Amino acid sequence: MSKRKELLEKHPCKIWEGKNGCWYTYLPDGKGGRILKKRKLKTDLENDIVKCLSQQADNPTVADIFHEWIDSRLETKEISKASFDRYSVDFRRFFSVFGEREIKGITELDVEEFMLKSISDFSLTAKSFGNLRILVYGIFKRAKKKKLISFSITEVVNDLEISRNAFTKVKKDECSEVFMQDELPVVLDYLKDNLDIVNLGLLLMFVTGVRVGELVAIKPEDVEGNVIHICRTESHYKDKETGKDVYAIKDTPKTAAGIRNVIVPTDYIWILHKIKQMNPSGEFLFMRDGSRIRAYTVRLRLHRVCKETEVHDKSTHKARKTYASILLSAGVDTSIVISLMGHTDISCTEQYYHRNRKDIAAKTVLLNSIPEFQSH
Repeated sequence: MSKRKELLEKHPCKIWEGKNGCWYTYLPDGKGGRILKKRKLKTDLENDIVKCLSQQADNPTVADIFHEWIDSRLETKEISKASFDRYSVDFRRFFSVFGEREIKGITELDVEEFMLKSISDFSLTAKSFGNLRILVYGIFKRAKKKKLISFSITEVVNDLEISRNAFTKVKKDECSEVFMQDELPVVLDYLKDNLDIVNLGLLLMFVTGVRVGELVAIKPEDVEGNVIHICRTESHYKDKETGKDVYAIKDTPKTAAGIRNVIVPTDYIWILHKIKQMNPSGEFLFMRDGSRIRAYTVRLRLHRVCKETEVHDKSTHKARKTYASILLSAGVDTSIVISLMGHTDISCTEQYYHRNRKDIAAKTVLLNSIPEFQSH
C-alpha cells in the first residue's frame, strides 16, 4: 500500500472526474507522448497508473534516467540552473528518438552506433560532440549505478574510433573572430564620443577582457584604484514553473579560475570615474534607472555599434578575444595572460583566443621587411 501511495504521488498528470461520472488522467504512450485514460471507477484508474509507473520504474527509458540524473545534479548544486537548461536543450536535440528507448534493452553497440550516427545526422563539430558525450556519460553512469545496465560507458566511449575528419569544420575569417587593427580604434572612438553607462561598460570590456556576464555583476566595492576584483557573474535561465527568463547574479564566476583581479590601464582609469559619476550610489557598477543592466543589453549595444561604425559585426566575446590577442601579440608573459583572462592554462588562450589582427596591408609590410623575401 505504501508503494502504491508513493507511485500515485509521483504521477505527474492530474486525475479528474468528468461530468459523465467517469475518471480521467493521462498516461505515457511509450513513444514520448501521452494518451487519455478513462475508467468508470477511480480505483480502476489508479490501478492503471500504478501498473504503468511500476513498469517504468523497473525498466525506465533513456529520457527517464536523463531527468533523474540532471534533477539530482541541480538539487545537489553540482550544476547551475543555466547549465540545467543547456543540458535539457541538448538532450531534446540529440535524443528525440533514442531517448524513448528502454534502458535495459540498450547494448554497447547501440550506444556506439547512436553516437557515431549523431555526428553525421547533426553535422557535429568536435566541440558539439563533446556536449553530446557529457550527456551520454551522465545517463549511462547513472544507469550502471542503478544496475539497469552491466557495461561501462567509459570503456564504450574510449573505444570509439572517430576520425577528426568526421567532424564538421567551421572555418572562420579572422575579421569575424577579433576586432582587427584598423577596426578597434574606430569602435573605441565611437564609444568615447557617445558615452553612456552601457558604452562605458563596453570600453571596460575592451581594456580588461572581462566576460559580459562578469561585467554586469561588478559592484562598487569590487573596485580599488585601477584594479577590479572579479568574483561573480550573471546567470540566465528559464523558471521551471512560469517559463519566464530569469537573470540572476551568481556569487561565483564561470569557473574557479575566473576569480581574479583585472587591471584597468592607466590611460583608461577615467572610465571608472565616469561610471561613478553616472551611477554614484547603485548596488552594481552598471545600473540605469535604478535597475541593473543585463548582459543581453550590452551584447545588443555592441552589435549596434558595429553597424553604426560599419565594422564587421562581432559579439562581446570577440572583444574578449581581441584583448587576449593583443596581450599575446605584445609578448606578455603567459602566466600573466592566463591570470588576467581567468583561464587555467595558456593552451586554452592560445587555441581559442589568439588571433592575427593585422590586415592585408600590415601583413604585406611585415613580409617585405624579412631579408629572405627582399631582392638584392
